[in-house]
Amino acid sequence: MSKEVNEIAIRFEGKHIKRGSDTLIVVFQGAFTKFNEEYANKIVAGTVSPESIQDTHTYYHFHKLSEQMTQLDFFFIEDYYSQLYGWYMFDHGELIIRSFNDKLSQFICKHNYKEVVLIGSSKGGVGSTLYGLINPYVTKVFGMVPDLRISTAPYGESGRKLFFNNDANFEKKVKDFQGLLSSYPVTVENKKFYFYTGMRDYGFQQLVELNKYLYRKYGYDSHLIIMPTPDAHGPLIKEHANLINHIIHDVINDIPLEDELFLELGGNIYLSTYPAIGKK
Repeated sequence: MSKEVNEIAIRFEGKHIKRGSDTLIVVFQGAFTKFNEEYANKIVAGTVSPESIQDTHTYYHFHKLSEQMTQLDFFFIEDYYSQLYGWYMFDHGELIIRSFNDKLSQFICKHNYKEVVLIGSSKGGVGSTLYGLINPYVTKVFGMVPDLRISTAPYGESGRKLFFNNDANFEKKVKDFQGLLSSYPVTVENKKFYFYTGMRDYGFQQLVELNKYLYRKYGYDSHLIIMPTPDAHGPLIKEHANLINHIIHDVINDIPLEDELFLELGGNIYLSTYPAIGKK
C-alpha cells in the first residue's frame, strides 16, 4: 500500500532569482519534448545518466518573465522525481505532497515573502493548482491548461514503472485529482485563482469540473479564461505567448481582466475575444 512520504528529505531544487522583493513568483516547470516513451525506456535500461536527465530540468520554462519583471523575485522549481517527472506529487510510487508542501512553506518563510504567486502550464499547471490550494502562504495562482488527468501514457510502460512502481491502485489514486485533494487542508481564503484553457484542450472538462467543485465546496475566488479556438493542448500555450504574458502581468499586478480581451459569461468565466486571440 502506498504511503505519504513525509519523514524523508525530498529534492526541492530550482533557480532562485533574489532581488530583495517581498513578492515571489514560483514557476512550476512543464514537460520537455525530449522526454517520451523512448527516453523512459532508456532510463529503465540504465543507458541515460541521472546527470543528463537532471541537466535538462535546468532549462526553465517562462524564464524570460524574470528578465521582463526585474523588480520581482523568482523561483523556477524543478520536477525531477521518479528519475523523470512526478507532477510535483509522487516519486517512484510514493506520494510526496506533504513533504513538498512543507519545503515550499519553509522556503517562503525563510525569505520572508509576503506575496506568493504560483504559475505553471500543463504538468506545471497541476503543481501550481495543487499547492495554490493547500499552501497557506500562497496568495495567487495562475494555472495554464493544467493536465489534471495526469497524462502519463506518452511515457509508456517504462514511464508507469518509474512513476507508479507498478502499483495500479496508486496510479488510480493520483489520477483522481479531486479525490486527492480531500486528504489535504484546502485553504482559499484571501487567495485568487486564475485558469487559462481552451475548448480543444484534453484537460478542458476536468478543469471545468474542478472549478465548479471548488466554487461549490469552498466558494473560492476564481477566474476561468477559455480560448474558443481549435488549438490543442500545446498550441494553447505556444501560439498565444503574448496573451499569456499579458495575463500573467495583470494577475501579478492585480489588474482586472480587460473587457476588450475577455467577455465575461457570468460566474467569473471569461471567453477570449478576437483581440485576445490576435495577441500572438
